[in-house]
Amino acid sequence: MESGKLPLKAVVIAALVLLALSTAVISVDAHMPGAKAPPEFELSPIVITDDGTEVEITIEDVGNYHNGRMAEFKTNMLKKQNKTDAEIGKIIEKEFAGATGICPCSSCAFRAALLGISELWGDEIPERADIKFISRRPTPGVTQCLQYITGTGPKVPDVKSKGELQMILPDGTEVTDLSVPSLKKYMVDMDLSTWNFVIIRKSTGDEFEVQVKEGVHPEGFFELRKKVKVDKMATPEEIDEFRVQWEAVRDAFLTQPDWELFEGVEEPEEPFPVGGAIFFSILVTGVGLLLVLSFRGKAR
Repeated sequence: MESGKLPLKAVVIAALVLLALSTAVISVDAHMPGAKAPPEFELSPIVITDDGTEVEITIEDVGNYHNGRMAEFKTNMLKKQNKTDAEIGKIIEKEFAGATGICPCSSCAFRAALLGISELWGDEIPERADIKFISRRPTPGVTQCLQYITGTGPKVPDVKSKGELQMILPDGTEVTDLSVPSLKKYMVDMDLSTWNFVIIRKSTGDEFEVQVKEGVHPEGFFELRKKVKVDKMATPEEIDEFRVQWEAVRDAFLTQPDWELFEGVEEPEEPFPVGGAIFFSILVTGVGLLLVLSFRGKAR
């Protein structure tokens, strides 16, 4: 009898451990425990129209939406573990305390969308239904950011018309279920090729690809991420190092210009200084006068 109970108990324990690990991977992707708050930054909002109504989307809006979806996901997982409402409330409060939802993934997706819309629409304000994103990165941060912009995610406020979001991984796999439990299956081996987006203007068929540059992520970032988040074999020192790298990537997407973040974006030429322009004008005029006087002298 006792020997018959042990395997069942072991199975239950193993199942609970696997459940905890699976939620831990998602949790760390959504929020980095102990991470510092984002630095001061200025990012323009994404301005679109939704069935004629102008909508302004800030990265703070995206962060709050990302936080809400991940808190809801974690709450549902805890309910399945038979936690009481009081216990769930304490866990959610502790895990999400101080979290902004602005992580490397959500900030990268926001910057990519901002750049792509600017390139395809210029000074025009796009209609939400005319926007399509193709994402290569299967994380909740990226997905929920783009779902918010396109109005395709659950509980996005004031949506009248929807854009489109498609996820096609670098190997060609299309992910049609964009729920958090589905995404976690693809969040194991993610290198620089997943930091890629295509923005499409559906009415014209024009598209713009955004690829993050090498060097935005610190050296060893992808290997360390896998060790910390997936394999769970990192030492405390490695976890601390990854936290620093995580912050660095997030802060880069919040503060650095497009040409330092994305492939193929040229740095704008520096405007000619006013003082330099005046000096150059005087110099050209002086040289011109000298040439005229010189020609007159030769003619005489």
